[in-house]
Amino acid sequence: MALCEMCGKESQLVLAEVEGGELNVCPGCLKYGTRKKNVNSGMNKSIPGKKFAKIERTEFKVVNNYSSLIRSARESKDMKQEDFAKFLNEKESILTKWESGSLKPRLDVARRLERVLGIRLVERDVVGKVEKQEKQKAAAEFTLGDFIKTRKRK
Repeated sequence: MALCEMCGKESQLVLAEVEGGELNVCPGCLKYGTRKKNVNSGMNKSIPGKKFAKIERTEFKVVNNYSSLIRSARESKDMKQEDFAKFLNEKESILTKWESGSLKPRLDVARRLERVLGIRLVERDVVGKVEKQEKQKAAAEFTLGDFIKTRKRK
């Protein structure tokens, strides 16, 4: 069972077109629109009030002191900026910006610099923590159905 996008009632949903927009509505709210098709209730949608597990995505980023690391490693190999730029097949101006800290190298370039210079420029960065949400009462939130005025027919 899923929650109706109009009234918030938990029931079997139907895809309906309501005033030009497609909504997943319960059979009671279907009278405000036209039926499109049945909705698969097995779909795992992000619905307010449901519990979510903690998800961590691991990404990589270039370390903060990359400029000094690149410069000191290049100088330890006794290479000039011009020679090192030709070796990397990069412009000398780009290498100058990396060493001054005004331009951060892309991850693929940083990994290539790691292999060539024998230093660590890339580190793990944990991003995107989603905490568990408590189950909320349906009455605690407003739904579209709370704002619709219905006319009583005589």
